[in-house]
Amino acid sequence: ALACFLPETLVLLEERRAEFRRRRDYLLAALTSLGFGIPAKPEGAFYVYADCSRYTTDSFTFARELIDEAGVAITPGIDFGHAAPEKYLRFSYTTSMERLEEGMRRLREFLAKRG
Repeated sequence: ALACFLPETLVLLEERRAEFRRRRDYLLAALTSLGFGIPAKPEGAFYVYADCSRYTTDSFTFARELIDEAGVAITPGIDFGHAAPEKYLRFSYTTSMERLEEGMRRLREFLAKRG
């Protein structure tokens, strides 16, 4: 446990935190530009909980279609509670920036096909 407080460990942890912030900020901007609502900016989590009601009234079906048709895995709100879960999707940013960018490109194409 004490190794967590060594200067070299603190430097590594700060680098990781900065990278997660960069990924979060990218995903927030990308999702917002696509029309997803973001009710709360993540401060300590590794995911964005996004309002998808502009596109669907069934986040479970939306998530299933997205993975089947575009190869992008997200989680429907139903897995995270009972407060209008059909309106929300969870997008994780624990992967690389390159994969996030590819996922957003595929999501953009998926939405364009839906009209």
